[in-house]
Amino acid sequence: MFSLQMNVLRFLIAATSYLCLSLAIAQEHIISYHSDIDVNGSMIVTVRLRVHSEGVNIQRGIFRDFPTDYRDRLGNHYVVSFDVLGITRDGVSERWSSERLSNGVRITIGDENVLLPPGDYSYLIRYRTDRQIGFFDDHDELYWNVTGNGWGFSILNASANVNLPLSVAAAEMSIAAFTGYEGISGQNYTGSLQDGSATFSTTQTLAPREGLTIVVTWPKGLIPEPTAGQKAGYLLFDNRGLLLVLLALLLSSTYLYKSWSLVGRDPDAGIIIPQYEPPRGYSPASTRYIMKMAYDKAAFSAAIINLAVKGYLAIDNTADEYTLTKAVSDAPLAPCEQVLFASLFKNKDKLVLVHDPENMLTISKAKRSHCKALENDYNKIYFNLNSALLLPSFFGSLIVFIAVALSGAVALLAGLAFALINILHGVFYFLLRAPSVKGRRLIDKLEGFKLYLEVAEQDDLNLKNPPDKTPELFESCLPCALALGVEQAWAEQFTEIFATLEAKTGQGYRPLWYNGIFHSHNIGAFTTEVGSSFNSAISAAATVPGSTYGGGGFSGGGGGGW
Repeated sequence: MFSLQMNVLRFLIAATSYLCLSLAIAQEHIISYHSDIDVNGSMIVTVRLRVHSEGVNIQRGIFRDFPTDYRDRLGNHYVVSFDVLGITRDGVSERWSSERLSNGVRITIGDENVLLPPGDYSYLIRYRTDRQIGFFDDHDELYWNVTGNGWGFSILNASANVNLPLSVAAAEMSIAAFTGYEGISGQNYTGSLQDGSATFSTTQTLAPREGLTIVVTWPKGLIPEPTAGQKAGYLLFDNRGLLLVLLALLLSSTYLYKSWSLVGRDPDAGIIIPQYEPPRGYSPASTRYIMKMAYDKAAFSAAIINLAVKGYLAIDNTADEYTLTKAVSDAPLAPCEQVLFASLFKNKDKLVLVHDPENMLTISKAKRSHCKALENDYNKIYFNLNSALLLPSFFGSLIVFIAVALSGAVALLAGLAFALINILHGVFYFLLRAPSVKGRRLIDKLEGFKLYLEVAEQDDLNLKNPPDKTPELFESCLPCALALGVEQAWAEQFTEIFATLEAKTGQGYRPLWYNGIFHSHNIGAFTTEVGSSFNSAISAAATVPGSTYGGGGFSGGGGGGW
């Protein structure tokens, strides 16, 4: 009884094994996949492919995708060629067609009107491709995906021969190979080297989606490396977006330079003659606005200090915050100062420079009104911004950017070129500004007054009848010194004078319009306080929070895939 059971068990095992073997044999698969790769400047690849068809997936023939589009380490396109030289089935020329894919070419082999009966078929595919060689400092190499990793069939055996154009000693060459799924570094292969050639063969069946990738290295100089000019040509040809951006950069540069040459060149400066008073009829803020050809917070601060000096407001800095208190005065004001004073104290007699919505709104409105008044009085009379000339270049480059972005061709180099165009526009935004002849004459006079304010040894200026250095002179010129950025140098000229005055009278000098920490023997600290610290307080009180003012390898790697 036991013997009978054993015989039945053996029969079932044998029958199951035979059935499994029969099913395996009946499945469609690639019997053999062999590539002969002839390496030169370009490569000729001959693929001999023997398949077993059951009429399931292989009905009229086969198709294969060959990748031609890659990305380099900077994200630029790198496009290789792929040209079919001939295809046969069982030694007879076979029909084929090609279609473009997103990253390569699909070759469909077979006649759609001819249905193949089940059986074994031998295909020979011969094609040419280029730019597949890697050029390194100490060697060159071919890193090549022999089979690709996209087959839906198992490959019983895959092999490859690599032939170099000249006979290089095997000792100067090296090989490696990888098998398995994409990204896997399996080593199920054998390989050998001969002078000028290398041979590879898998040692076990490749499952569907598994492949064979090979690496062959040889000494430099065997194959000419592309020159720098050729590489640049490849880069531009493969990356039409980069070419468009560089063209936009060239056109923008040319256009902006010519625009600057036409209207942006400043008139020649005249002879700078030291002067001990500013040009009549110009407020401190207007002098800064004209010299900078722009409005900034220093112009605003200088205007407020000048209002204080003229008695229209008092500044208190005793509670770690600035408070501006309206006062009464009949001293003459420039039109832009009248606008500023009215805007600051439109609905109140006191303004605390702390950050809250009400103050932010008041100071922002005052700055806009002040800026607008200066613009109306001096812009296009003393200087021209010429900023409208930026628009053709700006919009032209913007159109190019949109076109390149929509095409998906924005890579690192194209992005850098766009950044350079933007920087160029920023630079020429300032370069295109130019004073008029009238503005240039005024700037020369302001430079002369600035020279007087910042030079300590006044005798060196050869001034005739300079005014005596008094507290009144210090205060009257302080707003202009702030506007011209020389308040520290102006203060240093009065340190000894104020110290002498304090020694004589027993009382130190103190501006009537300022209440806060003040030491007449350290007048520089005071000018710093009403300069940078006051600027910062005004800026903080007018700014919305958070804003600003004004070596390893793997299967599936390498080129190829067929």
